[in-house]
Amino acid sequence: MARSVKSPFPSQLFEKLSKQECQHALEVFHYAAQAETSEDVRDVLIRFQGFFPFDRLLGGLARLGPGGAFEGFTNVINVSYPDEWLRLYWQNGYFEVDPVFRSVLQSQGTQHWKETYSAATSQKEREFIQAAMGFGLGDGITTGSTDQACRVVTFCSFAGANGVEAERYVKLVEYLGYHLHLALMRTEPRHAYVLGRCVKKLSVRELTILNWMKNGKTNWGNCPNSKPDRAHGPLPCGKHFLKARRHLALTGSCHGNRARPPQPTRPSQRSLIG
Repeated sequence: MARSVKSPFPSQLFEKLSKQECQHALEVFHYAAQAETSEDVRDVLIRFQGFFPFDRLLGGLARLGPGGAFEGFTNVINVSYPDEWLRLYWQNGYFEVDPVFRSVLQSQGTQHWKETYSAATSQKEREFIQAAMGFGLGDGITTGSTDQACRVVTFCSFAGANGVEAERYVKLVEYLGYHLHLALMRTEPRHAYVLGRCVKKLSVRELTILNWMKNGKTNWGNCPNSKPDRAHGPLPCGKHFLKARRHLALTGSCHGNRARPPQPTRPSQRSLIG
């Protein structure tokens, strides 16, 4: 019987960390190993952000086609990236020129943005980098892992407006990324619907609601700006909900998926208010 190879304890992770940072790292690893839902992963990322000097955090899964080509995002867990930037990223097709994301798709591992950016040569890549800097995404660390059997890539990005201390934190992020990869795979919906090009014209709020619906959100009392609108019917959020739901159904047909996505029950005005 073949014995599995055990990884050695990564003592090098802690060599450049303070005693308090070591304790914080162990706490984050502890909760990452137990994460079972998207909300659990989000809590882990929030905890990490509270302990370490990163302003922008985001994680998620991307689908790959039979040839390894990017097909779309199936689950994005946004902690502190600007919503407007996420909208522009999708609608402008930045995933096609983002050198960090392209590198994640091609080979798993951890990268310091400045090193990846320094190799960017095309005009579109340079324009993307400038646009990202305008949203406080000047530098960061991204770690990614690939599951070839499921044709899925998991990724997590830890960024800031100014330079990050890559020498201190790259190994830490890389090790955390391994646990987050396993957690994200555990949280992947059984029937994940890829965000296709047919939803590019959704607003920021509609994209947010679409992602909530995909992750099974049922408590609509937390819906942003859910105030009654006497002039236009039930609620502004209700209108965005219905539009997002229509696009969720359309997404399946855009990707040749004949099975219709689950149809959520239309929320009443009372449920939207909470």
